[in-house]
Amino acid sequence: GVSSRERKRNLKAWSLHTMSSPSHSEIQALLGGSSHDPSIIPKLEAYVRSQVSAVASTLVDCPYSFDANRTLVKLYTFYPNLAGEGGSILSLVSFLSLLRFPDTDLMALNCMIPEHVSHSEPVATIVRCAELLEGCSFADFWPEFRKLGIPEYGLEDGGTVSDDRRMLADAINGVSASNAIRTNIVRILARTYRKAPLGAVLGALDMKDGESVLSFRSKVTSCDGGGEGGTPLVESVDGEYVTFASSVDNTKRAGSAFKDNVSYDQVAGMMAKSTALRGQ
Repeated sequence: GVSSRERKRNLKAWSLHTMSSPSHSEIQALLGGSSHDPSIIPKLEAYVRSQVSAVASTLVDCPYSFDANRTLVKLYTFYPNLAGEGGSILSLVSFLSLLRFPDTDLMALNCMIPEHVSHSEPVATIVRCAELLEGCSFADFWPEFRKLGIPEYGLEDGGTVSDDRRMLADAINGVSASNAIRTNIVRILARTYRKAPLGAVLGALDMKDGESVLSFRSKVTSCDGGGEGGTPLVESVDGEYVTFASSVDNTKRAGSAFKDNVSYDQVAGMMAKSTALRGQ
């Protein structure tokens, strides 16, 4: 059942969404005819908040729009006086982009975010989370991600927690954000491994036991977005190993130089080394 805390979070997000949010069709119309007009900034900001509310609450239905978010960030670069203090909306935009991993939405936006914002909290931690995901350091990602669920995290002495920062924390503490990232991590693992140690998978998904992995398997199928009609990417959890569904990516092909019995640790190590080299 839904906990009282989750119910309270849902109702709070729903009330914020219904107060002033433009519809998706309205936003699309603005992007089609007024994308360079700074007067649309308030509506784009309201739509960002609605997207975050949709992550925080199952009661809110608001489609993610990279185009709308990018347009807002671009307008801020031309009209920095309209960006507000502290970059609170930019932190929400960065968070929404992080959830699209392994897509490069955050990378595309980060180059337009002022340095003083990207180096301040909570955006600095969001960027750090993105780097850990890109480097396949999944187990290290979750402690950093949970910091964002503390509204006071990174707050300067004497500072107050803004409504946008509380909204971000609510979204982090809900199940949708974590499950969106877990889903994409499972997809990456399933493309890379036919079989992986249970302990490594539990660390990557921030789960306690094999039963948790099995209960999550229906959410990640061969169909985009999961759901009915697809094959679960987690085939089984047997003893100390997780077996992923066979695919052309994780199975040896006749005539290939694919080496059998490459371990999880070997591949993870190669990924980490590759990321380190790119950063030099």
